[in-house]
Amino acid sequence: MKKVLIPLFLFTIVFTQDMISSDNSREITIYKDGFATLKEPIIWDLKAGKNTTRFENLSPNIVFDSPNLDLEGVQILSQTMNKNFNSSDTYLKNNIGSQVEVRLSNGSVNQGKLLDINGASIAVNTNKGLMIFQRAKIDFINLKANDIQDKFSPEISWDIFSSQDQTVFAELTYLTSGFSWKPIYKLELNKNDNNAILSVDAEVVNHSNVNLLGINLNVVEGELNQINSNLSSSMQMQARRMTNDSSNNKLGDFYVFNLGNNLNLKSLESVQFPLIPKRVISYEKIYVFSNMERDQKDEPLNIEIAFENSEENNLNLPLPSGTAYLYERNIDNKLNFLAKNTISQLYKGGSTSFNAGKAFDIVGKRRILNYDRQSNVEESTISLQVINSSEKPIKVKVIEKIIGDWVVKQSSSMYIKDDASTIYFPLEIGPNSSQSVTYTYKKEWK
Repeated sequence: MKKVLIPLFLFTIVFTQDMISSDNSREITIYKDGFATLKEPIIWDLKAGKNTTRFENLSPNIVFDSPNLDLEGVQILSQTMNKNFNSSDTYLKNNIGSQVEVRLSNGSVNQGKLLDINGASIAVNTNKGLMIFQRAKIDFINLKANDIQDKFSPEISWDIFSSQDQTVFAELTYLTSGFSWKPIYKLELNKNDNNAILSVDAEVVNHSNVNLLGINLNVVEGELNQINSNLSSSMQMQARRMTNDSSNNKLGDFYVFNLGNNLNLKSLESVQFPLIPKRVISYEKIYVFSNMERDQKDEPLNIEIAFENSEENNLNLPLPSGTAYLYERNIDNKLNFLAKNTISQLYKGGSTSFNAGKAFDIVGKRRILNYDRQSNVEESTISLQVINSSEKPIKVKVIEKIIGDWVVKQSSSMYIKDDASTIYFPLEIGPNSSQSVTYTYKKEWK
């Protein structure tokens, strides 16, 4: 019996014996929808006449009709994809009951009979009894088996005609599933002023069983437009509107962010890489009191943190959609978590806001003082009050939603009509004080 080493979790893409890789030029570009393009540089020594070349150990999640070989100075006669392969998981499942040796990342080795394997763990009957090993903690498995005939990855071969003996440089590009990314925003507010530290990271996830080591890593803001459900036909890219930025490459109407060279992205790992360097920006804190026309309530106001994506604010960058975490430093310089939000794509010159929770000592009160409805006319008088019990002056936005064909007959304060169903009152309230607004609106219908 031969002992077979199956490196499930340290599996790397390598070249076959008749090709040599060019160092530090492998590249992966990851999209947000679970797909990526892999670029594999290849050097071939060709003889004059017809040559048969191969590339093995492709990603098992390859989109089979997507590979493209970029090769000049020769004639590519044919390209053949060999899909006759099994996953290493399938091979192990077919050998349940065999003797295995499991080596963990801490160096310990355990032997026994393989009982089960799934996406998260492997069960082995050892002399210590049943042991379940988490797959993320396993370096490799030794399996006693006969000669291995199974292939664990697809293979591409080409028939190439060369007019002379020569060394050629090629680049293989193909689409594969099993990868995704998202931006992670972290905004650290300074409680003593209106400055904040903004950092943006790219969280890259390798869902596959392939380790990518020493690779050039790109991420794309945008999603692939797949033509059919099996994801195997030609693919077009869905345009995203963002403004050009000279610090990033542009692929069609997508933004391509380069995260760096010689990076490692191991199987089943999630890694955060800096997407945009940390920078100090200014923000505005606004307290929001939002109401519908029939509301009568007393409640703490929502806290809204807003900033502009402008050159004056040390930004003016294409900011992709992602997840945002808000923190605040207190008077002891300790960082406290405030809220988690999402941010939409933010173009240059635009602005965005985050909900940072409810205020502790700022309360809004709304009362309907008068309501009169007749057959085709409705009139209502509303009283609004905001009480600031804090020691700081605040900015407040009191939002009123009114549905239908309406006009404001009178108001004790200036208001702004935001759209056909919204007005708001911008207020500035000093510490330990309050401000009231009264207005009357009238509706008519046929």
